[in-house]
Amino acid sequence: MKKILLFLFVFVSIPAIAQDETYGTDTKQDTLFYFGENSRLLIFPFEPKLYMSDIDREIGENNGLNFQEIRGYFRLGLDNALFHEAKTNYDVIRMHADEADVNKDLQYVYKSTGYQYREVPKEEEEEQKKVIKAYNKVVQRVAKETAKLKGEQLNPKTGTWVEEGQVLNNPNGNEKFMAKTIINTNVFNYCVEKYQAGLFLFINQLDIKHAPGLEWQQYGSDDYPRQIKVHYSVFNKEGQEVFAGIAVSYFSSQTNSIKKIIVDHVTEVAKEVMKKVPVLVVQETEELLKD
Repeated sequence: MKKILLFLFVFVSIPAIAQDETYGTDTKQDTLFYFGENSRLLIFPFEPKLYMSDIDREIGENNGLNFQEIRGYFRLGLDNALFHEAKTNYDVIRMHADEADVNKDLQYVYKSTGYQYREVPKEEEEEQKKVIKAYNKVVQRVAKETAKLKGEQLNPKTGTWVEEGQVLNNPNGNEKFMAKTIINTNVFNYCVEKYQAGLFLFINQLDIKHAPGLEWQQYGSDDYPRQIKVHYSVFNKEGQEVFAGIAVSYFSSQTNSIKKIIVDHVTEVAKEVMKKVPVLVVQETEELLKD
């Protein structure tokens, strides 16, 4: 366990084979011009209550960790990965810190903000389904051949049904993501003055779940896709939303090492998030903008 904790503080990203996507408002990476010292990027970790996972039992058994430890390692691992991606282009302030003053400010930010579900654009949701379909092609073929030998029926089900005493549901609704809302706008003035902040990156929620769109028989196989999804929002120092969306990566159900998941896949999601954070350019005087 100590080795895992040490790794989370010092890991180096390595190449990974993964399908990664970013969905959100139709905004590409832009440039913000600021004057003076307001050039820092503040990164806020997700609230612990907004960690959603389907795989904690497998992760716990494989790594000897309890729920609180698993959640804490993923929270810190994501924060480390974001810092690793951001530090080249930004002066970063991490609000995930073992410092009483910073923790107090983090709680102030949590109390000053809220959350809102928004729909992911339909065309992007369809693109995500295509990725999952490609990943599952071989797995589905094997599952169907196995089922034929057993004489089972594999017609996919939709709607709501009861199976083995369980009420199951396969909704056809649009996917949603968790966006950030602002309750107390004074929080921006406070952070700008104290931390010289120019940009605010809020990690709103972390999901680690079975990939959507799976057919029920796939869960009986040894290899089916899981999905890491990061919900996030970016605000400027005036409290205006610059971008809000999700970044997604997929990995195999055979991967249960928390170290490998963080190094190979959480880091990939962090890269996708940072692609949507505007570049900060600090000008000494307004005259420079006239050139």
